[in-house]
Amino acid sequence: MAEPTPPAEPPKATPSPLSPSGYSNHAIHLVRTVQAMNLTLSQMADSKASILMGATFVVFTITMGQAKNGHLPASLLVLATFAFASAMCAVFAVLPSIGRPGPSARLNKLFFGTFTAMDEEEWTQSVLADLKSDEGTFRLMLHDMYQNGQVLQHKKYRYLGFAYRLFMAGLTLTVVVFIGEYLVARG
Repeated sequence: MAEPTPPAEPPKATPSPLSPSGYSNHAIHLVRTVQAMNLTLSQMADSKASILMGATFVVFTITMGQAKNGHLPASLLVLATFAFASAMCAVFAVLPSIGRPGPSARLNKLFFGTFTAMDEEEWTQSVLADLKSDEGTFRLMLHDMYQNGQVLQHKKYRYLGFAYRLFMAGLTLTVVVFIGEYLVARG
């Protein structure tokens, strides 16, 4: 019986030369990639919220038409109620909040809500001071990335999740109520 051959070693990564600051030359590419991914996730959340708002407006249009005719079945009222709640959550997901940070909050110099409140020259000098070193540049980018992630996690995707769950619950309850109405009507 032949002895099994040991698995081949995976190819070794080519070491990346370090910049004078001690950071890998690939570090900036990693940070940029993650920033681009976060931007894509934000755009996806906005698109999903817009799609859901469009669907709820169709439901509202149908509901209003039925209400004008004087005939609004309970199932349609249930659907309209859940669609409204879902639409509100979708709006909260995309609603911008650009309030001023508290005095103890660390300012995000790359966020327009911060720098538009500053004098242009003061902001420029402050950012240029951070850009004098690789670490300062990374800190600016990482702080911006962290704050964008906080908005994605605690606002956009949170409210978007509520919106879709409400819409699904409304659809399910609408079917149940519709079946009940149908069975009562058949007597």
